[in-house]
Amino acid sequence: MMTKTRSYKLFLVVSAAGLLLAIALAALLLTRGDATRDFLPKTSIDTKEPAPDFSLELFDGSSFRLSDYKGKPVLINFFASWCVPCKEEIPVLEKIGREYKSKGVVFLAIAVNDSDEKARAFLHEHGLSFHAGLDKTGSIQEAFGLYGVPTTFFITKDGVTNYIHAGGVTEVLLRHELDKLL
Repeated sequence: MMTKTRSYKLFLVVSAAGLLLAIALAALLLTRGDATRDFLPKTSIDTKEPAPDFSLELFDGSSFRLSDYKGKPVLINFFASWCVPCKEEIPVLEKIGREYKSKGVVFLAIAVNDSDEKARAFLHEHGLSFHAGLDKTGSIQEAFGLYGVPTTFFITKDGVTNYIHAGGVTEVLLRHELDKLL
C-alpha cells in the first residue's frame, strides 16, 4: 500500500512540474508575438521577392520573357492537359483573361509535365486566347518552386510575386487578386 501512495505522489509532482513547464513555455511564446512564423523560413510571399525571370517559347512561335512585361501586372497559370482541376478552371481563366486584358493585365499559361501535342490540344479544345507555352525542361517550374498543378502566380507591375494560389481558381478569387495588382 505504501508503494502505491509513493507512486501516486510522485505522479502528482511530475504532472504538476510538467504543467508548470508547459504554462511557462506557452507564456514565453505568446510574448514573442507570432512565434511559429519566427521559426519558419521566409517565403518569397513573406519577403515579396521578385518573380524569377525566364524565357518561354510560346505555342504560336513567339517568345515570352517575363522581364519584358515590367510595368504590367502578370498572371501566370501552370497547368497540364491531364489535370482535372485545370480543365475546370480554364473557362474561368479565359473569361477573366479577356476582361482584364483591356485593363493591362498579361495572362500566361505554362504547361508542365506534359507533351507539346497534348498541351496544344488541351488549349485548342478550351479556346484559350492568351499567351501559352510548354516548359520543356522543367526549369521554369523549378525556378518558381512549383509543387503541383494548377498553380497561379499573381505578379505586380514591379515584377514581384504578390500571391500564389495552389489549386483551381474561381472568378471571385481572380477578380480579387487582379484588382489588387491594378
